[in-house]
Amino acid sequence: MPEHKEKDTMGTIHIDLFATLDPVGQAPGDPEEDPDGFPFGGWQAPLFDETVGRQVGAGMEGMDALLLGRRTYDIFAAFWPNQVDGADGGIATLFNGIPKYVASRGNPDLDWTGSTRLGPDLVSAVRELRDKHEHVHVIGSLNLVQTLLRERLFDRLGFVRGN
Repeated sequence: MPEHKEKDTMGTIHIDLFATLDPVGQAPGDPEEDPDGFPFGGWQAPLFDETVGRQVGAGMEGMDALLLGRRTYDIFAAFWPNQVDGADGGIATLFNGIPKYVASRGNPDLDWTGSTRLGPDLVSAVRELRDKHEHVHVIGSLNLVQTLLRERLFDRLGFVRGN
């Protein structure tokens, strides 16, 4: 787990998206991941190869916090705590060991260790995360991403593409 330390510079918000060129970003991992009006769930999983694996791994270097929308949080919280001994154990160990911040209009149950719901003022909350962490990553969370883009609350936008 990355060590929290005092810093002189503002941290960065990284948006990491799995997206196709047409641009689809919903439910890349599994057909049941997010079936809400979307029949193509799991589109990215068959395209995952060594090159994509290296790109994903490089993108996670230095990650010291996750910022997630509530739906992506629910998917991650149901999956990653149970993957430590699996093929994705390195990612699971990272995700399970760093703080997770959840943007939600509701009051969701946040049972995944290290999870915190952000307050209603997302702009201020993201600025506070930049002060607290070096590399905050947003994965999936398309509704949250739209807000971050609109409010210009990101520093890096990375794409892992599908076909």
